[in-house]
Amino acid sequence: MSTRNLEPEKLGTTLATLMKRFRRVDISAIEAVRERWDQIVGEAIAEVCIPEVVKDGVLHVRVPSGAYSQKLQLDAEKIISALQDIGPSAPQSLHVTVRG
Repeated sequence: MSTRNLEPEKLGTTLATLMKRFRRVDISAIEAVRERWDQIVGEAIAEVCIPEVVKDGVLHVRVPSGAYSQKLQLDAEKIISALQDIGPSAPQSLHVTVRG
């Protein structure tokens, strides 16, 4: 059985660990996606299909069911195309995750 170190971790170490996790996440890209999401997919879909993050050029979207997943996958090309004016941080592909 290993012994857990109960000493506090240095703030710099903790921040470095967090920065590694967020380095590939573009906060400005997801904000730009969210600003126009309802215009791209329509208000009814935008209410239940939530863009969560743009990471490594992939837009990750949470949907409540397989039906919404299929709809977004069918519209993926249109969605990605509509976001290209964001600039270099624009997503290049779409990943949909079903979470009810």
